[in-house]
Amino acid sequence: MTDRRAVLLETAARVLAKDPAATLGEIAAAAGVGRTTLHRAFPTREDLLRTLALDALGRVRSAIDAAAPPDRPAPQALQAVAEAVLPIADEMRFLDAGPEVWDLPEMRDAWWTVAESLSELVDRGKRDGDLRPDVPTEVVVDAFVGALWGVADGIHEGRVAPARAARHLTDLLLRGVAR
Repeated sequence: MTDRRAVLLETAARVLAKDPAATLGEIAAAAGVGRTTLHRAFPTREDLLRTLALDALGRVRSAIDAAAPPDRPAPQALQAVAEAVLPIADEMRFLDAGPEVWDLPEMRDAWWTVAESLSELVDRGKRDGDLRPDVPTEVVVDAFVGALWGVADGIHEGRVAPARAARHLTDLLLRGVAR
């Protein structure tokens, strides 16, 4: 990826995280380039969103792969995933733009690849005896992802301290809140 293209993507992610309805003109202005320059790199808003979304999910997938090697126990791997994803979550707030992003054909496939990585981690934890076998894998994955984005929102809004957020999130998922 060229440096200019990377700057455009970084700027677009930042602008769209603040305002999902931002125009290509607003994104170009924030990047310090003209609309023509942005259009050369991304001819349509859909092209820009597709590239941004696939890049974001690729970073999440890379974070999961790095945090969850096969020799790391699942509980520690889940915490490592949270520690790796929470710092980059703010850059990915544009993913909440709604159907404009999630209806892109490649997005669902990319998301299933991420979900599959987490499912494999949870299944490994069940086989190793680290995670409860009676809770469906899909429920664990969806609860983890939902809690991860919820905590990321809390960090973004200043309600959650980032330093211990991953540990608290993982502890909540693994042990619950009951005494």
